[in-house]
Amino acid sequence: MPLHKAFECIYIGVMLCAVLASFFATGLVTSNENEDEYLTQRENILEKSYHGLIRENETLVEITPLIKVDEEKICNFRILKKPYHEIPFEIQLVNNLGILKARRTLNCEKRKSYHFEIIAIYCDGTPSNTANVHITVIDINEYAPTFLEQSYVTEVDEGRLYNEIIRVEASDKDCTPLFGDVCKYEILNNDEPFAIDNEGSVKNTEPLSHKASHNHILSVVAFDCAMKESAAIMVSIKVRRVCEAKFIGIPERIDYTSGSTESLQLFPNTRLDLCDISCNNEDLSIHASIALKTKHISFGCDRDISNCTSSLTMKDLLPQDAEWTKDLNYDEGAEPIYHFDGSAGVVVPDAIVDHYDFSMSSFSILTIFRHSSQSSTNKHVKEHILCNADDHKMNRHHMALFVRNCRLILLLRKNFNEGDLNIFSPAEWRWKIPQVCDNEWHHYVLNIEQFGKVELFIDGIRFESSIEDSHSNPEVIDDWPLHAAHGVNTTLAVGACYQSSENRLKHGFNGDISEVKIALYGILTTEDIKCGTTCAEHLMSPNDLLVGQNKISESDFQIQANEEMNEIYIEAQTKHNIEQLMRKIQYINIKQNPTIGRRNIEVRTSLMCNNHSSIRLPTIETYIMVNEPIGQVGINVGSTSKNGLDQDVLMYTRKITITGTSNKLVSYQEIKLGVHILDKIHIATSIKNSKQINAKDYLDSCSVVVFPSLNPDHEEIQIDGDESLSSTMDIKTNINKDGVEMMGMDSIHNYLNVLRSLIYSNKKPAYYLNRVFKLSCGQLSSQFKSAEYTLTLTVLHPKQSLSKTTNAPQPASLSQVNNAGNPNTAAAYLLNGGVTKEDVNQASDTKIFSYSLLHTNDIQEPKPHIHSIVHKVEGSHPTMLIILICVFLVILLCGVSIARIKNNHKYTDRHQPCPKIADDGLIWDDSALTITINPMQTYAVSEDSSDSENSDSEDDEALKDGFSHINQLEWDNTNIFSTAN
Repeated sequence: MPLHKAFECIYIGVMLCAVLASFFATGLVTSNENEDEYLTQRENILEKSYHGLIRENETLVEITPLIKVDEEKICNFRILKKPYHEIPFEIQLVNNLGILKARRTLNCEKRKSYHFEIIAIYCDGTPSNTANVHITVIDINEYAPTFLEQSYVTEVDEGRLYNEIIRVEASDKDCTPLFGDVCKYEILNNDEPFAIDNEGSVKNTEPLSHKASHNHILSVVAFDCAMKESAAIMVSIKVRRVCEAKFIGIPERIDYTSGSTESLQLFPNTRLDLCDISCNNEDLSIHASIALKTKHISFGCDRDISNCTSSLTMKDLLPQDAEWTKDLNYDEGAEPIYHFDGSAGVVVPDAIVDHYDFSMSSFSILTIFRHSSQSSTNKHVKEHILCNADDHKMNRHHMALFVRNCRLILLLRKNFNEGDLNIFSPAEWRWKIPQVCDNEWHHYVLNIEQFGKVELFIDGIRFESSIEDSHSNPEVIDDWPLHAAHGVNTTLAVGACYQSSENRLKHGFNGDISEVKIALYGILTTEDIKCGTTCAEHLMSPNDLLVGQNKISESDFQIQANEEMNEIYIEAQTKHNIEQLMRKIQYINIKQNPTIGRRNIEVRTSLMCNNHSSIRLPTIETYIMVNEPIGQVGINVGSTSKNGLDQDVLMYTRKITITGTSNKLVSYQEIKLGVHILDKIHIATSIKNSKQINAKDYLDSCSVVVFPSLNPDHEEIQIDGDESLSSTMDIKTNINKDGVEMMGMDSIHNYLNVLRSLIYSNKKPAYYLNRVFKLSCGQLSSQFKSAEYTLTLTVLHPKQSLSKTTNAPQPASLSQVNNAGNPNTAAAYLLNGGVTKEDVNQASDTKIFSYSLLHTNDIQEPKPHIHSIVHKVEGSHPTMLIILICVFLVILLCGVSIARIKNNHKYTDRHQPCPKIADDGLIWDDSALTITINPMQTYAVSEDSSDSENSDSEDDEALKDGFSHINQLEWDNTNIFSTAN
């Protein structure tokens, strides 16, 4: 074949290939573009996922977003069933909407949720893309709680208070916490002395008695969190008789009328029950001690100094009604208590002590004070009880009594004209004694004689230092006499020291002082001091009276008493003798105006048989209540006047009033740190009769009841400043999960201090919406009680999201429903529209419905520019393939032609060169080829494959086979972003 014919053949082949390539490329691209557009429209028919809610007693599913289609294209829906899962739902096409219904009522207790897939069927029979459907079954309160046991039986010992006797437990078959959790237990018969908490724990509120009742039968019910009540069950609590060896017949309270000056038998009807303890009479030894506890009285006990005869006149520097003491902070009473905080103090007028020179003659100081250790302050600070200093120009201290570093110090400086200025003389006496800082009341007397002899008496007993520290306690410091200062007088101050250069009081006392008295020109005798500290109230030993009346030999018993007569020790060999001794013990208070209040009595008993160890019987605690005289409280029953006529009987009524706010709102942060629950209350008491109203400023009990009971895991009640309160008050406080109990005779002021210091804290405030605190107080051993004061503590919850806090739903418009670009629109429509279809009585279910919306998956729509990139890449695949095939055919044709030419002319034209292909356009360069796929499709495939319950059905796999090659292409994320931008 000639060479030019060969080139013509190649040219014709190339042109033919180009025409064919153009033809096929145009047809295929058009076909592919139409197919892609068709498939894209079908993919966008359904959302990727739908979420629905259905109640147990309904069949219609409230779904979001709405399944909205076009009926001109879609004629039906189909649910893709799983092989091993029942799908009790059906879907129908109604007015362009897919309506999902249950074929039967569902049961949340059997299955709480359903997951399946749906597809839309085009009118030509082809399916659309699949969509995941998640259905949640909403519980209704169809079951009441039921107890795990049909009845409960237990036994307890009498005379005991149990924290828990028995625990009952109930369960609920409902599937949600609101309807399925048991939140409360209740005892229906309120006349029984038992209580039950929210955990089902039953306890007794008072000690049980076998004699009063052998068996207590309680009727108990349980409530779920929606307050649906269970059927009642019986709880039987049997009381076992327990015999405990002890004195019985001792009253809980013994009343004593003040001013009677007569003795009172404390235990006239007591007897000793030994139960099964037996010894031979000659081997038995019974010991008993009776102690009168008077620590609560301000100064240890009631003292009566009116009968003390002394030749010296005591000058009172802290009188109760004086002009210079009226501004001090003090508690009123027969013996007032003045409170000093380190900055208070008073100057004694010159008319009381006229510039007396304490270094020239003997004198005595009498004071009663209470002082505690000030560990946080400087230990070298002086706290003056009494101070005599210069009245102007200088700050010289002439005489002072003060506390420093828990030492009682007396300062007494000689003047310049009393001796040689170059001779030292004793100027300070420092006693190191524990009473100064034990925060208890003590009576101190200092006798200072003219020649430097100083004696200290504490509570009527002369201070004697031990042999080991006799040389240093008291420590005596010598000093020079004061230098001369003409025309300077002195100023006497109590509770501080006057600094004339600064014209103010300094170095103040920090504590409580009741009395400061001085005796000039002489000292108190030992008899005077003892008389002033002797208790006017004490116990009386029945020694002589018992022997004379009962003819008991002194060898059959022993009686001992301490010097103060506030403790008596008894020992006897028989039960009869010890009972007779106990019945004769008496109490007496000879003070004309004794302190009104409570005196505690403690009885300790032990017995021992020979050759056996001692057996300690239970300690018995009772108290004596010293009451006001009957005439002072407005009662005069059956009294007769001097002329023989009966006076009118004055009837009285006591009234205790508690006022304050009834509601208190607190935030999460406040209740976590702790809030003062009763800081706004006020208490007032009065006695009212036909002639007068007398205010009473004391109480003997208060109780704060909490409902519901506290959870000790995260709730507690504390007293703010408990240490300082307990050291100065006579109120015993018991705090438990049911509230606060306070006992003790004390003033309303002190009770208010404790009540206002109560702090309630809750580390988990979201657990409860509110707490109710009920306060009541009583007088005269609760004979008179106040009306119950109720305070409701409400927790303010933080602001929540729209789906949680929307309580007034508004109907959504169709434009909102059709807004597919906003993923929240469908959720809002379901929330608002769904609620309006329900009855108002189902408000509690609506809360659950709103809560479930928070867990729905957000629907992510693919962005339009990503779709355009994918379409361009997919449309270029057939064109590229055709071009590649044509180039390959051209090269192959050229090769065959050249080979044939060479084969025909290898002998004739051996050296003629082969034609060179110089067309660079025919060279294939694949360096820049990048194939890109849609990452959203890859994510969808991987997401579906990871969920075994939502795996594709066989029909769905057939639809996806046509695009299975996409998963094998390499994804290059560098090109998609450049194209998208």
